[in-house]
Amino acid sequence: MTAREYCLTHDSVAYASMLGGVEIKGIEYGITDSIYCVCGAWCSEKSYHHVKINYTAHGIPFFIVHGQRVYIGECIRM
Repeated sequence: MTAREYCLTHDSVAYASMLGGVEIKGIEYGITDSIYCVCGAWCSEKSYHHVKINYTAHGIPFFIVHGQRVYIGECIRM
C-alpha cells in the first residue's frame, strides 16, 4: 500500500499548523517506527509521506518532512 492510498483510506489522528497543514493519518510501530502524513492538507497542493520517526538526544520524537522537523508533542490530537 502506498502512502497516498493509506492516507486516503484513514482518518486523521493529529495535525500541526505548519507547511500548509500537516495531518498525521497513522503511526506504525515496529523495528523502525514510522508515520503516514499529508502535507499541505489545507492547500491545493497535497503531498503524501511515509516517514521514519527519529528521536532527539533527550528522547523527544519527531519526523522530518520537506526538510523541516515536526515534533510529535507539538501536534494536536483530533
